[in-house]
Amino acid sequence: MTFEPESLAYDQLESVQAAMSAELELESSLISVSMVGRRVLLEGYVADYGDRERATAIAAMIAGPENVHDRLRDVEEMALTSLVRELSASRLWAR
Repeated sequence: MTFEPESLAYDQLESVQAAMSAELELESSLISVSMVGRRVLLEGYVADYGDRERATAIAAMIAGPENVHDRLRDVEEMALTSLVRELSASRLWAR
């Protein structure tokens, strides 16, 4: 019995992770790469739109653009979301 699709997915996962680590201008330590079937799932945080484009382009070169699912968030978006949550929580406590 062979499990070629699974081994192919594992090879793609390793290739995407290695390519992102090799990209000097990309802070890849905040990016999680996983496989869901044949799709590459990118999650985590990027510094800006340029980093998002770099990460998705790297994954697309290896797995094909139709197989990349981008769930990355900008660090600025994360900061804004945290601020909104803090403000909401402080308003609830003020009541």
